[in-house]
Amino acid sequence: MFLFPWQGPLDFLPIDDRLHDIHLDFGCGTAPRNPFEANTVWSVDVFQHEKSVPTHLIARGESLPFESDYFSSISAFDVLEHLSRDSLFGNEFIFYMNEFYRVLKPGGLALFIFPAFPFADAFSDPTHVNFITRRTVDYFLGQGDEGYAGIDTKFELILNKPLRFWNQWFQSPINNSSNTKLSLRRRISLAKRSTLRAAKPQHRLWLLSKPKSQI
Repeated sequence: MFLFPWQGPLDFLPIDDRLHDIHLDFGCGTAPRNPFEANTVWSVDVFQHEKSVPTHLIARGESLPFESDYFSSISAFDVLEHLSRDSLFGNEFIFYMNEFYRVLKPGGLALFIFPAFPFADAFSDPTHVNFITRRTVDYFLGQGDEGYAGIDTKFELILNKPLRFWNQWFQSPINNSSNTKLSLRRRISLAKRSTLRAAKPQHRLWLLSKPKSQI
């Protein structure tokens, strides 16, 4: 599917699901995002930050503290590259992809944006421990090695693209609040970054959905 410059997350939200009721932003840092304009936003992080939405603190490798089929949508911005495939906590990448799938409602959407191979940003940050290629997503669609142990997801793929025009995807107001405004300096910075990345993208975008019918 082609991604037009003016498109953002809401363009891929089905018309009958425009009022998504609850969203999870995973690894939110100080600025939880609400890309699908859900009525309620929860955030999860391993660090304590001051945030304007309810937040659950978890330890690395800890399950998400929510029941299955709970969220209408999920997002993780610049997080997947920090989930190790081989650590004291096991394969965090597979573990949390399984957890995202578990807590997402059937028909729900999952948005992931991350620096990816072969882009320089994937390697320049020494805290990046997970290098993701164009085909990595196939394993979470059930299209990779059928014998690969531990992957419990059967996501459906909507988008798997280098992110050239990213302002529509990154500028998502918290709790759909009109009071959440970017400073002029931040807007200029984002505009400059978006222009540069249009020619030379550094991030990849996955937009996935959980099938409505579970086989």
